[in-house]
Amino acid sequence: MILVIDDDVLVLQLARKILERAGYGVLTAEDGIEALDLYKAREEEIALVFCDMVLPRLGGMSLFLQLREINPKVKVIFTSAYLEAEAKRNLMNVGAIDFIQKPYIPEQILNSIRAALSSP
Repeated sequence: MILVIDDDVLVLQLARKILERAGYGVLTAEDGIEALDLYKAREEEIALVFCDMVLPRLGGMSLFLQLREINPKVKVIFTSAYLEAEAKRNLMNVGAIDFIQKPYIPEQILNSIRAALSSP
């Protein structure tokens, strides 16, 4: 199961369709608090988190740090339309699996997810 988090409903629906067509189960959240609550309730089912950096109520980095407190091995792929190179490096240094620049293409998402799920 993949937890997809984005406050843009159209992007959220697009990501869900891409992943479901590829055979993945998908849970969605539109903000960081909703995502955190969902992760706490269904942690055992969630293999990967696909998360926008800019979210209402709880931003991507804060969400990531809280997810890591729950599960230090949580796999998170971040996405954003606007992210400076230094911020991207910081994400990777604290344990993010990957970063995908928006707008993204389906194959890009799927390749990143496949690689993340196959890594230990």
